Amino acid sequence: MRKIRLGIVGCGIAAKELHWPILKELRDKFEITAVNSRTRKHAEEFAKLVGSPEIFDTYEELLDSGVIEAVDLTIPIELNVQFTEKAILKNIHVICEKPISTDVETGKILVNLAKQTDKVIYIAENWRHIKKYYKVKEVLSKIGKPLYFNWKIWIGMDRNNKYAQTEWRKTPKHIGGFLSDGGVHHVAAMRLIFGDIKWVSAITKKHASFLGGPDFLEAVFEFENQVVGNYTVSYAIKSEETFEVIGTIGKIKLEGNKIIVNDEIIEVEENMGYKEEFEDFYEIILGVRKNELGSPEEALKDLAFFEAALKSNGDRIDLTSLL
Repeated sequence: MRKIRLGIVGCGIAAKELHWPILKELRDKFEITAVNSRTRKHAEEFAKLVGSPEIFDTYEELLDSGVIEAVDLTIPIELNVQFTEKAILKNIHVICEKPISTDVETGKILVNLAKQTDKVIYIAENWRHIKKYYKVKEVLSKIGKPLYFNWKIWIGMDRNNKYAQTEWRKTPKHIGGFLSDGGVHHVAAMRLIFGDIKWVSAITKKHASFLGGPDFLEAVFEFENQVVGNYTVSYAIKSEETFEVIGTIGKIKLEGNKIIVNDEIIEVEENMGYKEEFEDFYEIILGVRKNELGSPEEALKDLAFFEAALKSNGDRIDLTSLL
């Protein structure tokens, strides 16, 4: 099996805690040959963790080194577009952490770039690979025609939360702060189940001073298939999560990895999707499959939900007006 020579750019939380444990499992597919981070100390720490990759003081040196075929970008969101553009200009494949960019308009740059290059631009949305959401989609027919979807997520971060402590998240340049940063996961899962979203009406609030940007969102929206959705998320308030779908002849509830369909209980294997997204990226590079789950176009639709919600102020915003 051919190994892809991979450079890691940005050696923070995502690289250490989310990507490296999976790349360690996928050593038959990826070899980490280079690292670069904002400080050399972070790069050296990560290099020691993963083996003996070359350490580069600048991103440009890494791209010109000749020791990589692809880069894994785990960097502040505002750098996604320019770092991806530089890699593509050097004929290097890219897997980049979500959201695609700070806003829809700049995100379109990567959508257009992906159409112009034969190199892969993969936006790493791991929730598009989580099995329980595919299972919910699979069992929808058991409740007749789906009519209404309700998802309430109460995350409740405190001041010591490692993500809340990230400097670039304290003063976010991306729209909505945590609402879009974490929320694109939720929209990816919703769209996986029900398809594209037609319009959004929402209000936002800020409850915690230590979280950058607004931290509460209440949204009503409609999918293209006419299912009406209600999505509530708070990064400041902690409570029980609710996920339910109401149909003409029944109801689906999701509790952890347990799906309750009317009176039937279905247990689903737990996965977080990181392994699956890197396997997908690998096969796309090799030409085995098309880039569907990691496409910039899909990632842009996820982000557009939040741009519409933030512009809404209770009015109805058509997502096609942004895309």
